[in-house]
Amino acid sequence: MTKLKLSALPDDRPVKITVELPAAVHRDLVGFADYLNSQHVLVSQAGGEQWQI
Repeated sequence: MTKLKLSALPDDRPVKITVELPAAVHRDLVGFADYLNSQHVLVSQAGGEQWQI
């Protein structure tokens, strides 16, 4: 396997990248995001009550 060589970026400008993933990986990532969203609980600063997104 070829090693990826990365050098330091000369400045702090944002860099755009594009990645092509197989459909199965995309489905897994979408499912994982849905799971994380279902587990995320927010606590309001005012009353301290919990609610899910």
